[in-house]
Amino acid sequence: MSFEAKKQAALAELENSKIWRPNYEPPFLLFMWWLGKKTRPPHYNSFMRNALSFGSLFAIGWGLIMWFFVWNSTALSFPATIAVSLLAGVLFGLFMACYYRISARRNHLSHWLELAER
Repeated sequence: MSFEAKKQAALAELENSKIWRPNYEPPFLLFMWWLGKKTRPPHYNSFMRNALSFGSLFAIGWGLIMWFFVWNSTALSFPATIAVSLLAGVLFGLFMACYYRISARRNHLSHWLELAER
């Protein structure tokens, strides 16, 4: 089964669930699809993939925002800002990965490889 067919099957399954649409189609995912990337909805990713993707994006974005608006004018050293950003990214990534794992189980969603069989 092609990626597009699996994507449509996944979106149909998610639409029939009790999950709010922005939770299974976050803006970053829509942007990736617009770019033509074959990116799965987060409910169908592995725990580690969700933790790494959400955590790294958060660490970079939050770290840059904090640097320009807060840390730049404080005495916080550059290595400390990197460490704080990485810690925040790890915590956010783990939280989001847990959320998507629990949400997928609670709504009895299929695994990505099983979508071809349904």
